[in-house]
Amino acid sequence: MALPIVALTGATGFIGRRLTLALVEEGYLVRALARRIPPGTEATDTVTWVKGSLTDDHALRKLLAGAAAVVHCAGCVKALDRETFYEVNGAATRRLAELAAAQPTPPRFVLMSSLAAREPRLSAYAASKRAGVQAVNAFRDRLPVVILRPPAVYGPGDTETLRIFQMAAHGFIAAPAVARARASLVHVQDVARAVVAALALPQPPETPIEFDDGTPGAYSWSDIAAAAGAALRTTPKVVPVPAALLYVAGALATVQAWLTRRPGVMSWGKVPELLHPDWVSATGTFPGYKPLWNIEKGFKDTVTWYTSQGLLTT
Repeated sequence: MALPIVALTGATGFIGRRLTLALVEEGYLVRALARRIPPGTEATDTVTWVKGSLTDDHALRKLLAGAAAVVHCAGCVKALDRETFYEVNGAATRRLAELAAAQPTPPRFVLMSSLAAREPRLSAYAASKRAGVQAVNAFRDRLPVVILRPPAVYGPGDTETLRIFQMAAHGFIAAPAVARARASLVHVQDVARAVVAALALPQPPETPIEFDDGTPGAYSWSDIAAAAGAALRTTPKVVPVPAALLYVAGALATVQAWLTRRPGVMSWGKVPELLHPDWVSATGTFPGYKPLWNIEKGFKDTVTWYTSQGLLTT
């Protein structure tokens, strides 16, 4: 009996690499889309590659042909302008869903969205992630859709979270000065576990699924500092950063991005997200999903990887 094929976008990214392994371990065949196939990742019995991009209809049709499911992990998290966010997270997502819905047997469509999508007013990124959700929902009459909204994802391979551990190693963590701010977190391996659970749901839910590491009430910056300190054997202090200073940093980052043509996650538009007090997942778990990584275990795992890569000295 042929194994089911999962068409995967974003397979070369931080989450996608872990997800590919998890899908194979679960007994799926993975067909992955990539603009550039990474060296040393030639096709195998369980993973094949389709060379192309989200704007290449020929590649997308090849990716989707005969697939039992689509997991759309590809997305834009940093850009020089609003239009780029919408082109990738909105328009490209819509085209992928449209082509999937046109298949003789439409596959289950799992969209990796973000908690940011529930607050579209905050930033161009958040608004574009909401646009992606709306684009996929437009095909619900033909396409079984599951929308996942993870919170901040960390773990081995993530270079964005590295700065938190670098600060903690020096005895402090600079954090937005927001009263009662709390945020959910999730380890990348649990994200992969959530996708596997989403593929097995008997009935796709009508509303997005918010999930995290299962910690009730999520985390404060003090909690994050304590866990990072435990992983590094330090005792970092939380240094509150006023909103005005965050906007200065965001403005400088935006100017630098325009001068170098290399966007970063930090920008003027990112600041409202940083100042938002509630990034707590609404539910935390869902049927079939059981997170295994709490912040203490997860941060130690992450620090071990950073150290092994020479990115962090403990």
